[in-house]
Amino acid sequence: MNPFPSFDTTQVRYGHVVGRESPNIAPRVLTGTVSVTANSRTVNGKGTRFRSEIDLTDSSLFYNGWLRINDRATYREAKVESVQSDTQLTLTATWKFAPVTNAVADTYHYDSTQQTWNYDHYLRSAYYDTALVEYINYYRTGDPAFLSYARKMADALWASQYIDHGTVVQGSNHLPPREQAFAGLMLRALDGKPEYWDYLYREVRATFDTWLKLRRNNLTLYYDIREDGYAQLYAVMLARVLPDRYPLYANGTYLSPTGSATDGAQKRAVLLADAEDIGVNFFGRLQRPDGSWRWDVESEQVVNTEQPFMIGLYLESLILLHQLTTSPRVQANLREQIVRSCQHLYRDAYRGSEIVKDMPMFRWRGFWYYWGGGTSANPRAYEHGNGERAAKGDPGMISQVRQLNSTVHHAFGYAYVITGDRAFLKMGDDIFGASFGDATDNVRNIAQVGGKEYDMVFRSSGRYLVWRLYRPR
Repeated sequence: MNPFPSFDTTQVRYGHVVGRESPNIAPRVLTGTVSVTANSRTVNGKGTRFRSEIDLTDSSLFYNGWLRINDRATYREAKVESVQSDTQLTLTATWKFAPVTNAVADTYHYDSTQQTWNYDHYLRSAYYDTALVEYINYYRTGDPAFLSYARKMADALWASQYIDHGTVVQGSNHLPPREQAFAGLMLRALDGKPEYWDYLYREVRATFDTWLKLRRNNLTLYYDIREDGYAQLYAVMLARVLPDRYPLYANGTYLSPTGSATDGAQKRAVLLADAEDIGVNFFGRLQRPDGSWRWDVESEQVVNTEQPFMIGLYLESLILLHQLTTSPRVQANLREQIVRSCQHLYRDAYRGSEIVKDMPMFRWRGFWYYWGGGTSANPRAYEHGNGERAAKGDPGMISQVRQLNSTVHHAFGYAYVITGDRAFLKMGDDIFGASFGDATDNVRNIAQVGGKEYDMVFRSSGRYLVWRLYRPR
C-alpha cells in the first residue's frame, strides 16, 4: 500500500538512532550553587538538584557526566563519577584548581569532533519536536522502544532549562513558538503525565494571545507564518485534547500541586472559537489571491516573500482545525485556503521540471527557499524563486533542496481527500517521490543527516501515505 518503501525503512532505522542518542537529561545551568576545595573530589551543592540535573546513565559521551564550574569568571571542566544526593557528588579526578565557593555550574560541553556545544546540539535536534516523532513511530509500529524514546525525550524537555518543570514563562530561556515542541509534551501529558497540562495551557494561551489574537487586524503577519502558525497549531491541538479536569501547579511540578482545574471543557471551547476566528479573519484574510502568504525577513533584508517549507507548518494547523470545527462557514473558508495554497505551491514554488544545469540528468524537484518578493535593494529579485542554482557535481545539493519538501507532503494528501481531485494525488506523489525515491531518479532528501532533519521529515509526512489511499465515493 506504500509505493515509497524507503519512507518506512528510514523512519524506523533512523528513529532508533535518534532515540538512542537523545539525552535522558538535557544540558543546563544547574539549579543552586556549588562549592569544592582544592585536591578534593567532592562537590557540595546549595539548593542544587544533582540527581535530576546530572546524567551518568546516558550512552552518548556528548552528554554523559560533564560538569563545568565557574571559577572567578573562568569555567573549569570536570567529569562526574557518581551522585550521592541532590547536594553532593563525586568527580572522577581531584579538583586541581583553587577552592570555589557558591559558584554557578552547568553541564555544558564543547565537542571538538562535532564542533558544537551539547546544549546547541540538543536544542537543534529537538527543533521539529523529537518526542512527537517518536510517538508517531510508536503508534505506527507498536515497537515499545519508540514509546520509551518518546517518554524520555518529553520528560527531558520538561526538566530542561527551557521549561524547568513548568516554571519558565519569560526571559532568555523562554522559547518562541517554533522551538516549543509542545505537541510531544501534549502526547506525554496524555500518556501518564497530567501534571504537564497546567503549564501547557497557560503557555499556549499566552502564546496565542501575544502572537495572534492581539494581531487579528494587522495588515501583515505578525512575524512569519512559521511562528504564527505554531501559535495557531498548539491552540488547535489543545482545543481537542485538554482534559475536563487536571491538576494545577502554579509553582511548577517540582513542588506540590496548588489545586485542580475543573473548567477544561470551557477552555477548549474558547480556544476553538478563537482559533476559528484567527483561522478565517487573520490567516484567511492575509492569503494572497495567488494562494501565497507573504512576509518580510528583516535579518536578511528580504521583503514580501514566502518560504514554502514554512507554509507546510501552518498547513498542519489549518488541516487540524478543518477536522475539528463544526462550523460550515469556517470549514468552507479553511478548505479554500488549503486548496489554493497547494495549487500555488505546486504551480509556482515547486521546481519539478527544472533541470539541474550542471547535472542535467537530474531535475531539482524541490521547493524554492524563497519564492516571491525580493531584497530591500531589488524587491522583485525573487519573483520567480531563489535557492540553490547549481549542484557543483554533488547530488547531495539536490537532496538539500528536496529536504524543503518535507513539511508540505501532508497537505497534498488532505487536499485530495477534501476535493476528490486526483490532480492533488498526482502532485503529491511527484513531491513525495522526489523526497523518498521513485522511478524518476534515486536522489532523496537528507532525513538521515541529523535529528532536526529527521523530525522535519517525519512529523507530518506519514499522513500523506494515509490520505493518498482515499477513494472518493
